[in-house]
Amino acid sequence: MATDAISALGAGSGMDIKALTTSLVDAERAPHKDAINKKIAKSESAISGYGSIKYVLQNLNTAFNDLKDQSDFSSIGVQNSQSNSVSVTANSTASAGSHQVTVTSLAKADRFLSNGFSNTNAINGGQSFNLSLSVNGTSQGNITIPANQDTPSGIVTAINAANKGVTAQLIATGDTLSPYKIMVTGTTGASQGFQLSSAIAGLNFGNQIQSRANAVVNIDGIEVTPSSNQLVNFFPGVTFDLLAPTSSVTTSTTNGAGVTSMVSTPVPANINLTRDTSSVKTKIQALVQAYNDASSMLKTVSDPKSTVETYGASLVGDSLVYSLRNQLRDLVFSNSNTPSGTITNMRDLGISVDMSGGMTLDTAKLDKVLSTQFDNVVAMMSGSTEGLSAYSTQNAGAAGTAIRKLNSLISSTGLLNSQTTSINNKITDYKLELTKLEDRMERLKDRYTKQFSAMEGIVGQSKSLRTNLTSTFEGMMAAYTNK
Repeated sequence: MATDAISALGAGSGMDIKALTTSLVDAERAPHKDAINKKIAKSESAISGYGSIKYVLQNLNTAFNDLKDQSDFSSIGVQNSQSNSVSVTANSTASAGSHQVTVTSLAKADRFLSNGFSNTNAINGGQSFNLSLSVNGTSQGNITIPANQDTPSGIVTAINAANKGVTAQLIATGDTLSPYKIMVTGTTGASQGFQLSSAIAGLNFGNQIQSRANAVVNIDGIEVTPSSNQLVNFFPGVTFDLLAPTSSVTTSTTNGAGVTSMVSTPVPANINLTRDTSSVKTKIQALVQAYNDASSMLKTVSDPKSTVETYGASLVGDSLVYSLRNQLRDLVFSNSNTPSGTITNMRDLGISVDMSGGMTLDTAKLDKVLSTQFDNVVAMMSGSTEGLSAYSTQNAGAAGTAIRKLNSLISSTGLLNSQTTSINNKITDYKLELTKLEDRMERLKDRYTKQFSAMEGIVGQSKSLRTNLTSTFEGMMAAYTNK
């Protein structure tokens, strides 16, 4: 309605009242709107700056996470001269060393074959029946073969589903008359003998094809007889999987009577466990890179001359940036809460920070301390701990302490998120100010419209009066002049 009224104006004065009204309102709106939009733009830029800082600090946190556990440092390489006979794996708690392993025999389980079947049809007329299982003379209860499952394959399924320490397989022997048999295998070890008997005459497991036994292994001159083919923690953190007897060398000997005999001499597997420090070095180099990325980002967001789009110069003069820069330096220069030997902080690893905030790594110094004081490095960085959370209060070394500090900054309840939330709230307020400004401008527009309407009324009346007076005077003049 206001627009229509403005469009109707101008008839009296001859002025473009609509354009004049719009110009006056725009002139009133522009400085206020520009100021608010600048605040919004600055706030959005600050949010980009905080987001960029959070991103690089998350990467730095990841780098410290790769060095916070004792297991992050222990990488043991395995050299094995007979990997076909014994497989060796080492975890983070293993120690470097050389060992000799001779596998004489593997652990075995009792194994029985059933009688043969000419086909895979039902053997008990579709009726259910039980199998009785005992291990070393102790009953393990019955294994029930359900009705209509009394086929060789159904029996195999029921034995395996019972989960009583024996497993079954259906095999085809190729025999012309009775090719199908059920093979049942127990658990390895000399003390794991079992007996399986059937409640029906048409099924028995009386044919033993393998007898149970412990493995026989010699490790560094110590003979052990494990019940399984896996030795766990014979040495801390080392697992031996026995695959086959180790090789042997056969030689001939002749006694005093001239009798020659062949002698087989076992050849042990040579196992060398060596500490690989290259992975630790790589992790520390990644930490240096992550630190420098974070330091560079802090410079970019606080540099008033930065031309980087989105986040460059987004936090000029922000006190938080100054605080973060100091906190990052403290991560390097502060002593670990778990110093060890002469290794007290990250500077002792060859890490330093220059005046510009950049981190450098003396790789020669790092290589030396890793080769000569490895355990001290582990203790200083990780506190020799494993799996501590970021919220634990236990001393956790330089890396654990750094993670706790970084977590207070980048977590969902951390300082950076709090700052971002606060700024977002300000942006909401600024946008509300814009809405209120538009409301004020609409009211101003209405006021101008009313004022100009009144003015046009007066001008119109004046023009009408002038026209009337002119007509009257012209009539009077015509009467006096007889024109």
